[in-house]
Amino acid sequence: MGDLLTCPECRKACIDFHDYESMIVVARDFALFTTRCPACGARVSSMQAIPEDMREEVRFAAIQVGAGMGREL
Repeated sequence: MGDLLTCPECRKACIDFHDYESMIVVARDFALFTTRCPACGARVSSMQAIPEDMREEVRFAAIQVGAGMGREL
């Protein structure tokens, strides 16, 4: 999986998960993202690897709220 996904409704736009509306972190490097398609406005949810450039921000946010991020391997 990458940082981009084609909209399942219109198939015209690539959805960038950096522009998410919500993110539920399910593992240290994996999350359920919800965002809007920039072309048709459909709400799209998808389980995706957290983009590498967002992982430190997610880790920091988890520390701030006392959320566990899984054990270190």
